[in-house]
Amino acid sequence: MSDKDELRRRQFLRVTGASALTAGIAGCSGDSGGEPSDGGDGSDGEDGSDSEDGSDGEDGSDQLMPSSYPYGANENRISEARAVMEEAGYGPDNRFSLDWLQYNSPAWEEIANTLRARLESVHVDMNISKADFGALLERTEKGEMDAFTLGWIADYPGVRNFAQLVDPDNTIYDAEGASPNGARLFWSEDSYTDPEVRSAMSEAFAQLSENPGNKDEAESARAEATLRLEKLLWESAALLPVYHSVEDVFWYDRVDYNPPGGMGVSRAKTSTSVQGLEGSDTLKGTSATFNALDPIASGNTASGSKVMDIFDAPLNYVNGTVEVEPLLIEDYTTNDDLTEYEFTLKQGVQFHGDYGELTADDMVYSIRRLVESSNSTNTYFPISVLNIDREEDEDGNVVPGSVAVEATGDYTFSVTLRNSFGYALEVLSYSAFSAVPEGIVGDVEGYDGDMDYQQFSTNPVGCGPYVFEEWNSGVGGEFRASAFTDYHGGEPAAANIQDAILSEPNAIYNRFLNENADVSAIPTSQFDPGLSDLTSQDGAQQTGTYGPLGNDQTVNMSRTPTIDTFYIAFNMENVPKPVRQAMAYVMTGDDFTESVFKGRGESAYHLTPPQIFPGGGEGYADHWQGE
Repeated sequence: MSDKDELRRRQFLRVTGASALTAGIAGCSGDSGGEPSDGGDGSDGEDGSDSEDGSDGEDGSDQLMPSSYPYGANENRISEARAVMEEAGYGPDNRFSLDWLQYNSPAWEEIANTLRARLESVHVDMNISKADFGALLERTEKGEMDAFTLGWIADYPGVRNFAQLVDPDNTIYDAEGASPNGARLFWSEDSYTDPEVRSAMSEAFAQLSENPGNKDEAESARAEATLRLEKLLWESAALLPVYHSVEDVFWYDRVDYNPPGGMGVSRAKTSTSVQGLEGSDTLKGTSATFNALDPIASGNTASGSKVMDIFDAPLNYVNGTVEVEPLLIEDYTTNDDLTEYEFTLKQGVQFHGDYGELTADDMVYSIRRLVESSNSTNTYFPISVLNIDREEDEDGNVVPGSVAVEATGDYTFSVTLRNSFGYALEVLSYSAFSAVPEGIVGDVEGYDGDMDYQQFSTNPVGCGPYVFEEWNSGVGGEFRASAFTDYHGGEPAAANIQDAILSEPNAIYNRFLNENADVSAIPTSQFDPGLSDLTSQDGAQQTGTYGPLGNDQTVNMSRTPTIDTFYIAFNMENVPKPVRQAMAYVMTGDDFTESVFKGRGESAYHLTPPQIFPGGGEGYADHWQGE
């Protein structure tokens, strides 16, 4: 813990006194083991935590669970924010300094400035800094922040994928041997939170994880765990959902474009979305910055979309919808308890370059790399999500070669899981499981490698619809790829892809306005809701036109609700609960969504998006409203 953090902890204990140490979520005194409490007892209802009638778990931890969203729906509740801070001992002469780190985004900057102005009157001084996405990820993984903004787009359409963001053990990035994939909450035993809340959150996540399958009992258990987890999140104020977004895509008439579904453009292949291109053989676009093109190390939307074009995984979401279909496989079998899978690969699938035909040995090596390589940043998916069987040493490290993925023939391979899991096929559609040529990188025991990791991550070889050509990283750089003429799914309609790497909203918009991008997003700062005319609807997706633009052209537009949540989160080893609650009280989601994001989304009251919430959108609304 840094000197700054230790000073804050001592200061917090001094101003809250002994009462803070005995406050518990159950409303009764308890031994905190000498660790500081979060400073909010919730006993007088000031924090909105009204108790549920008859809701008392075996350990009493449900007694003061909120019955509805406790911080007010689109209400700037300054008085409650001030009350919770002053009850904890903060005031004009004892203010809290909060370091806020956000996306390099005018929209988030506007939100930050609004919140800063509101918090100033409740004894919180907010220091704002911003970073591009890659730098933000790096800094938050090191815990170099107090509050920060992030978002999560579903890897698979299940509640568990969002719940893992707040599973306490999965939020601690500085633990030895840890490979988490959650939010950077640092929800450790040393965090400013009640131990019972932390334990109950872990139990709720375990209940989600331990009830796979489609039987009524399993679905009921998962629904119960989801509702409990969301209330625990309200109580802890560890993470504050802000909004669920829509994905707007714009394109000129020269492109025959099929807009992706709710899983987003990063889960859709360009070869599927783009069916034709007039007047050019190069599809021009725009990309955000990214750090790697290796499937085992791709960690953001921008890199994920590139990996989708260069590589293929065993299965695939159909154009970014929630429908999964075979891609590299042609068939599979599984046992009754969903722990053993055997896959049959297509024959004749070719890798780029001189690497020949895809075989089962390539898939075994690819999944071994994902699990065993020190370069893998995506081990959470095969280990914690799929929970592939393996041996581990005394320190919990995977024994090389022990991962239960086996070639059972030239074109067949098996995967064995430790526990039942109902979303195995969806997870195997994730780009991290993409096939690479056996032994191409020497970062797995038993392989010398044709190239080192740095070479491969910047000059990748896959078997996807596009062959990598060039990547000049950083803002102002460029990414290029060319169609793979031997692609097993048929040669793509666009012969080349050329993306400019940009982060500044004006530059992104001007590239599209000048027709240097065929398909593009329009940054929120440049978006005018009055120019959109969405006249057709297919399910949740709307399509129509947008314009005229500054170049007098009217372009095509699609709007698709995405399975995502954007949020404000806290390093809970740094930020006491009263400060987190104060932020929640002054956050007005509807206003932000309408005025800042210009209606491109809806306010979030849960981490779990409406599309996958128990009971869907209606269940989502009923739960946060306490109905």
